[in-house]
Amino acid sequence: LDVNADPYGLALAVVNPDGSLRRHLTLSLEEVDRAKNRGAKEIALWRMAHQIVSLAQEEGVAIATERLKHLPKGRRGDGSGRRFRRQAHRFAYRSLLGKVHALARRRGIQSLEVNPQDTSTIGMLKYAPLLSLSKDVAAAYVIGRRALGFREEIPKPLKALLQDPSFHDRTRRFYEGRIAQLKERHREEKNPYLRRRLRRELAQMRKALVTLPSLQGEPGGPAGSTAGRNPQGIHAWRALRVGLFLPLLGRKVPRDLSPLKPILLGSWEGWKRGLDPHPGGGSAATDAHLRVGVGSGG
Repeated sequence: LDVNADPYGLALAVVNPDGSLRRHLTLSLEEVDRAKNRGAKEIALWRMAHQIVSLAQEEGVAIATERLKHLPKGRRGDGSGRRFRRQAHRFAYRSLLGKVHALARRRGIQSLEVNPQDTSTIGMLKYAPLLSLSKDVAAAYVIGRRALGFREEIPKPLKALLQDPSFHDRTRRFYEGRIAQLKERHREEKNPYLRRRLRRELAQMRKALVTLPSLQGEPGGPAGSTAGRNPQGIHAWRALRVGLFLPLLGRKVPRDLSPLKPILLGSWEGWKRGLDPHPGGGSAATDAHLRVGVGSGG
């Protein structure tokens, strides 16, 4: 049983010993969010911990969670919104994980923590499109597979993209255009909060541009291992995220990942030969994305 959380829901995935997905579900965090005081929140968290451990007991599986030092809470001016920051502050993720592990030990159920590095990225790129999973359930699935010792190989169609010069050049042009647009908007903007927001967005675009050389395998080849402290393939997964999400889907963290399914099934080669439309809508989609404001990335 694998636990992955964001401030809105708790995603659970039950993974079979062979690494396949047995079942998945999402628990609402509404009760935790609505708790009026610390005592009420503690009761809600313990109730949720009992649900998680009972499910693991029913399924006859161990519990695996990601090892997080803190949950990102956002800052004013970063575009995340007051409601998100308020919920993130109130959601005691570390407290819940502590309760889950303590209760599991009390009931004699094995529990362990795994390195959470790139679990969300791998889940969104590899499993969410093909299995029609939410990004949070897909991340929980990766956590479970990692706990079982499975290595996440990059699918062959995505490996092909990493070596495709046209994909690399197209993505680079997108970010260079985005950076030029943000620089111009920053020069013209007078509001200090919006200027700060634009600076952060500009820094993110520059960081993405630095990641792009690995699309051709320079910093880290597409070996795809997720084991160890500094696994091979990490740069490749991040480069794929940079190259596919914002340029093709229009968001840094897209909710709908189904448009990536044709790419995972190998249709990118067909698009390159002019046989199929580009999954993201062709060059016109890129131009449209460049006209979107700073808040377009989720």
